Amino acid sequence: MNARRPRAPHGTDARYHGSASCPPCRCTRCTRAHRHADIQRELRRRQGERNLIPIEELRPHIDMLRASGMSQTMIAREAGVSQAVISYIVTGRNKTCQTDKARRILAVQPHRFDGNTERPATGSTRRIRALYNLGHSRADIAALSGLSVASISLLADGRWKTIDNQAATALAAAYRQLAHRRGTNWKNERRAAAEGWHGPTAWDDIDNPAEQPDVETAAPLESNRDELAAIRRAEIAHLIDFNLSHEEIATRLGMAPGYVRDIARSIRNDLEKAA
Repeated sequence: MNARRPRAPHGTDARYHGSASCPPCRCTRCTRAHRHADIQRELRRRQGERNLIPIEELRPHIDMLRASGMSQTMIAREAGVSQAVISYIVTGRNKTCQTDKARRILAVQPHRFDGNTERPATGSTRRIRALYNLGHSRADIAALSGLSVASISLLADGRWKTIDNQAATALAAAYRQLAHRRGTNWKNERRAAAEGWHGPTAWDDIDNPAEQPDVETAAPLESNRDELAAIRRAEIAHLIDFNLSHEEIATRLGMAPGYVRDIARSIRNDLEKAA
């Protein structure tokens, strides 16, 4: 059974008029509120303002908000109107909307999500894939965002279509910390390259579903690989100085033991040549 819409409080024009689930009220407070509302409507009319706005002027804005991932309930909550007002505009059930409500609806900005709703996972998936492109590991992303490693994997795979706003906000904060430096996880970097996942510099508005990556402004792949290789080599050389085994180094850096052995051999050869 659907829950009834809450009754408008006493002392309001809405309670004076009533609704399908609430009969009109003619108490002193509601009558006074109705008269005051009539006066305000008349003042607006004399000033050349409209008391009612055609829904054709509101629907494009609502369509834009919905395209950004906001639900009708979320739009209504941001505008301070009932969800029915938004629904009736979308479906065309109402042909006009009160001016004050229309103004509040038009003031709502896209991508406004609060802790009471879910949001599209598009931006979160793109952020994780961009961090993979930089060679960051699932563990590093999970540690900074507070999400589980499994959640990071599911988002990277595109398995989640929506995400809790609190989790999306935490992931965005982790992204800001990691997006300006490279990681050392070559497996993630290789997967990103194979899948065609772009790095942070390719995105202007990463949360916009209609946004396309700008590959011309993205950092050149070869320079990225050279930089990452230098970082890996420096990390391995640093840990070799502590007499750690190749297996221990591989575990710490998330690399294959054979790769670590090859780099260690190359470092040793360079040292012998320099001696």
